[in-house]
Amino acid sequence: MRIFFRALLIALVFSASAGAAKASPADMIGTYHNHLLAALAQPSSTSAQTRFDNLSSTMDASFDFESMIKTAAGKYWREATPQAQKSLLAAFRRVSIATYANRFADLTSGQFRTDRTRDGPRGLKLVDTTLVSGKDNVVLTYVTREINNSWKIIDVLLSGGISELAVRASEYASTLKNGGVPALTDVLNAQAKGLLAH
Repeated sequence: MRIFFRALLIALVFSASAGAAKASPADMIGTYHNHLLAALAQPSSTSAQTRFDNLSSTMDASFDFESMIKTAAGKYWREATPQAQKSLLAAFRRVSIATYANRFADLTSGQFRTDRTRDGPRGLKLVDTTLVSGKDNVVLTYVTREINNSWKIIDVLLSGGISELAVRASEYASTLKNGGVPALTDVLNAQAKGLLAH
């Protein structure tokens, strides 16, 4: 009998840990939103650099920056050296977090509502959400993909279905064509510096 209960306990613990590791896309987005609001609501969040520091850990946990920049840079990423790829990834991460730190600068109150989760192509999951604040509501759809047993954001669709990543890829195209990955790295670092100067 003791052996039976011990085996049952082990099975329950294993099941619980496996379930915790497989949080749904909506759960991941909910956690991200909670951390986002908490970071921005801190009294010290008065400068872009402070907001950047507060947002870094939660965005690192929620976004697959490497997948995103690989998509945006396309063949230029594949042709770049490992060191050049590393530098571009760091610059892309920095400008991405700085953009959010700037974009949500005035968001000291409000609530994110998760509306539904939809199936996307190639195993992707789309999580439709709404930012409810004192101003006009903002509709955001997160494109998520399962990576190493957890869901990560790989794109954000703005109101009307505009892909944020596609917009960035379009903006980067000319720089990549003229100067490759090193040139884009310099541009992104300069953009991040400008965003964090406020």
